[in-house]
Formats: sequence, structure tokens, C-alpha cells
Amino acid sequence: MSTLYLNGVIHSVADPYATAMIVDNGLIAWVGADDSAERMLRATGVTDQETVDLNGALVTPAFVDSWSTRASGDGAEAGVFLTAGPASADPQVTYQQVATADQIPDDVAVGWQMPTGDAGGEETARMLRATTERAAQTVVIPQDSESVATLLRILSELTQDLGAAALGRAGHRLVWNGGLSSDQVQTLSTLGVSVTVVPDEDGAVATPVGALLAAGVPVSWGSGDQHPQPWRLVRALLEHPEPEQRISARGGFTVATRAGLRVLPAGSVQPDQQMAGRLAPSSPATFAVWEVESLSVQAPDGRVSAWSTDTRAGTPLLPVLDAQSAEPRLLATVVGGTTVHRSPEFP
Repeated sequence: MSTLYLNGVIHSVADPYATAMIVDNGLIAWVGADDSAERMLRATGVTDQETVDLNGALVTPAFVDSWSTRASGDGAEAGVFLTAGPASADPQVTYQQVATADQIPDDVAVGWQMPTGDAGGEETARMLRATTERAAQTVVIPQDSESVATLLRILSELTQDLGAAALGRAGHRLVWNGGLSSDQVQTLSTLGVSVTVVPDEDGAVATPVGALLAAGVPVSWGSGDQHPQPWRLVRALLEHPEPEQRISARGGFTVATRAGLRVLPAGSVQPDQQMAGRLAPSSPATFAVWEVESLSVQAPDGRVSAWSTDTRAGTPLLPVLDAQSAEPRLLATVVGGTTVHRSPEFP
């Protein structure tokens, strides 16, 4: 069964002017203009398609919540298709929460809350050595800036002992929403460690995301123990309290989508969802549909750029995210061609 989505705005780098999309057997078969959609269906011999009028709605790749500790809740209600976190939170990608290095299971990604009494980092060092030797990813949650400094020292020592390739295979993650010095940013860039930003309860971000990305450190988004609000994360990155750390809406959107897939343990994401961070032919039909007030290409300094008419620009639109604009409202979440959440207003 094929579904034709018409009369919308499709966020696709394959065609930044797309207003229509064809979904067939769980995959995106085509994106393009409304007036070409019927021709495309006839050319492929499809006769039994369902047609959905998007009524001007925005269609984007669905979000990835790469660290959630909520014990309940449905990410699909926020446009999230994939959640990772400790087993107690029942996510799709599970991390085994451990309390001591002796509890580490074989070949399983683990979550590690750095003990407050572990000032010297001995237990954390034992744990990271064990997981690195097994090429098992560890999500490390420091308690404070001192713990971050201890963690980076431990990882640097492990790099000297085991080699950079060993840390690269493990792909450890740091969950942190706080300051980092320029030296710490540079150290992270040499360790093969990614950073997952969990905004505070007010939605604010203190992590120097701009510097991390400039240094080549992968950055993803997590909701922690809060209800996921990915668009607020994108806006927080646009409006970072340190102007030099602000990134564009497009950069923030990548942090909350494709970047989340890239930082997860190897093999933890189903092969058919590996390409779910983009809307293009042959990619999974995994997306969210949003009612939006206005669209633009939004710069990190607050400027809203006009949409270029040059097809070489290749910049698809995103919602305007500021104090004057209403937050995007979710109409539907679709995973692999199946609608897993639908608002009453969505056809």
C-alpha cells in the first residue's frame, strides 16, 4: 500500500522545495512537487494509494532522544521515534545501569553515574578500563565540573595504555550540561568521546556546543528525566547564553536527529532505521508532521534568512523558533510507514 502526502513542506535535502512525498512499503519512494506526484504514481503503476492532504504542515525526520531516564511516557507524542537510556526506563536502546565495576556484563553498553565519593576516580577508572577492553560503550554522567576533569584524566590515561583505537571502538559518551574549558574541548576531540546535552528544567543549555562541534566532537540530545521537548533544545542552541556557542537551527536540528543515531552503540539500531535521519528516496518512512506558524532558514545570531530560490542552496526550511512565534505542534509521528501517534486534527 502506498501513501501520497500532498500540499505540505517536506524537510528534505534531496529536494529542499519538495511539497509532496510518496511512501511505499515502509520506505520513502519519492519526494518532489505536488504537480509531479500523480505523474510519478502513474509511471510506477500504483493505483491503490492513500492520499493525505498535509494542509501546509511541515514534515521532518523524527527526533532521537539519546538519553532518557523517564520511567514512563511515549516519545512518539513528542515526535521522537527512538529513545535510548537505562533499562528501567524501557527505551528502544538499552543501557545496563551498574553501581560498581564488578557488575559490568559482557558486550553490553552500560550507564555509569560517577560516584560522588569517587574523588580520585578509582572505581570509574576500573569501570572504563573494563568496558574499553570489551569495546562496550559507556554513558558516563558526572556530578560536577570536578568529576568532568577527573573523567577526562582517566580517559587520557586509558588512551596512553590501550591506544586511541580502543577508545574509538568503545565510543564512550559524556552526558553533561555545564561548562567546559577550551583545553577540555580539545581533549575530548582526541578521545573519540561524544557529548550528550540534557537541558535543565528550564530548557537551558550551558554546554559549549559551538566549540565542541567546531572541534569535531559529536553532540547529541537527551531529555533526561523530563518530557522530551526537542524544538526547545533547538531554540536553546540558537539562543545559547554565550553568543560564540550559538549554532544555527539546522545545526541544532541535526543534534536532535541524525547525531543521536550516530552516537549509539554499534548494532543497537535496526538496520532499516540507520538512515532514518533524512527524508530521501530509499530512506525509512520515519518522520513527524508539524503544524507551524512560519518557516525560515534561521541563523544563530537571531537573523531569519529568506529562503533562497537558488536550487544549489540545498537548505530545507525549519520552523522559526523565537519568543514571538508559537512552538511547532505535533500532528503525527510515523515510524517505518506506520503512524504511531496521531492528533485528532491530522487526517
